[in-house]
Amino acid sequence: MSAKVNIPHPIKLSFFQVKILVLLVLMLIVSIMIPESSARNPRSHLRHPQVSSVGLFEGETPYRSNLEYLWQENPDIKEALPDQYLEGYKSFCWYNKTNTTELLCLPSVYLVGFIKCGSSDFHQKMSYHSDLFSGRTKERRWWSRYRLPHAWRELPPLTPGQSFSHYLHQFQPENVKKDTVLWDATVGMMWQYLYWEQFYPHLEERPYSYADVIHTITPQAKVLAMVRNPTERLWSAYLFYHGHGIGKKYPLELGYTNLSPQSFDIAVKNEMIRFRDCVEEKGLRKCCFDTKHMDRYDRAVIQLSLGIYICYIREWKDKFGDQMKVIRLEDYKEDRTRTVKSTYEFLGLPPVSTMGLKNYIKSLQIRMERSKKEKKQGDMLESTRQLLNSFYKPYNEELARLMGDDRFLY
Repeated sequence: MSAKVNIPHPIKLSFFQVKILVLLVLMLIVSIMIPESSARNPRSHLRHPQVSSVGLFEGETPYRSNLEYLWQENPDIKEALPDQYLEGYKSFCWYNKTNTTELLCLPSVYLVGFIKCGSSDFHQKMSYHSDLFSGRTKERRWWSRYRLPHAWRELPPLTPGQSFSHYLHQFQPENVKKDTVLWDATVGMMWQYLYWEQFYPHLEERPYSYADVIHTITPQAKVLAMVRNPTERLWSAYLFYHGHGIGKKYPLELGYTNLSPQSFDIAVKNEMIRFRDCVEEKGLRKCCFDTKHMDRYDRAVIQLSLGIYICYIREWKDKFGDQMKVIRLEDYKEDRTRTVKSTYEFLGLPPVSTMGLKNYIKSLQIRMERSKKEKKQGDMLESTRQLLNSFYKPYNEELARLMGDDRFLY
């Protein structure tokens, strides 16, 4: 006996019901495509630029450095430079065109990098080698500051810049021997060309890069750069500058006047919004070199963009390639002796006694300790740290890719 099959009748839907069903299906598809974090907070992407670690600079026009602006700013550079440097010297030396008995030299090593990344301590420990010489002080700041007229805010508007001859004589060329390796440890050369907008209001970007400058006049130079966890760098710089009274003197627009983790949190969030808006309008590279995002005197020292190391290091890496060594502060602090010795080797300096270097380093004061005032503040808020870690993450990934080293992921 055959069973009776009950075939259900098709459901009839009204036109209005069909529209509702289609709308529900579309909403389901969209909810699947949108990341969970964005679904919880539709404006969460506005906290800071959410940029993929691939192609951070995609869509931006290639940067073209124009050294004609430099020659116009300082014609004495071209006038003084020789057609070729003397052979047999480890620095770039020549005899003065106007005084043929006077030896002049440019550094063959540059230590660049970022504020509060340990460069002062590293420079002091590196001085153990008798062939390495930086002259009277660590930082010349000539290229990035003092050669330009009224380049520093405290100077009167019409103050002329220092001459190229003044810069050269800072290295005491009378004491230079053939084996002497001169180095300039002006870390700001990595990123600093403050107030270029005032000099060239008709330009959309700074007229030239210091990487291009140094590579043009001394293409065989070697470059050292120091970095650290960018989140920790920003907190350290905040404490340092406020300890010098800068934050109290210029508390513009940031909603704080006191030194505290809470004030730091407010400043970070405000600067993230400002920097995000800049990136959306101009692109990442232009904002990294925008004075208003790095001038501590104007914006109370929250230099958020300086932690985007890839923005700056890639210019120097493109020019100098294997002639550039990037040192992490974390590795240096773990073993100063090993880091200094490996840097000597990179620079091609004669080997030194490991025990002698170790004892020398032990005899010197560590120059990275926080002041009593800074220590009183403790640490930044954990929520601020997480926010900054998230902000810097894609940039750290791109730097690790450029360097071929996951230690830069932080």
